[in-house]
Amino acid sequence: MLLVLVLGVYEFSWFFYQQHLVSTGLRDAARYLARMSTTCAAATPGWTVAVANAGTLATTGSLAGGAPRVKGWTNAAMRFDCRGTVNATGPTGTSTYRGGSEIYVITVSTRFADPSLGFLGFLGLRTPIISLAHSERMIGPG
Repeated sequence: MLLVLVLGVYEFSWFFYQQHLVSTGLRDAARYLARMSTTCAAATPGWTVAVANAGTLATTGSLAGGAPRVKGWTNAAMRFDCRGTVNATGPTGTSTYRGGSEIYVITVSTRFADPSLGFLGFLGLRTPIISLAHSERMIGPG
């Protein structure tokens, strides 16, 4: 019984560590995209290149690529979204948010099966799913 408890704790701590690595990767990708000077329209070539770079940065920790942060996590499992919000001007002439007439928010999300150590499968449980998202306001180059 003690062995099962210890292995269960180890498996769950491994899952939380993998989840932390994915969360860090998503944050890195969203911050990278938030600092881009290009618009976030999907049709622009600059945005397409920036999204590809952000995916590589998220999954490997480097723009140059390399070993994945989490086994099995690829760019294909990521979703990039950029939405504009009208920055309305109130009766006093001030905007709701600091910035221009439109504010853009970048959201990077992912959902994939955790590469578990296998102990949960041994107990007949399904592999947990890592599903995370991170949003950043687009601020442009600084």
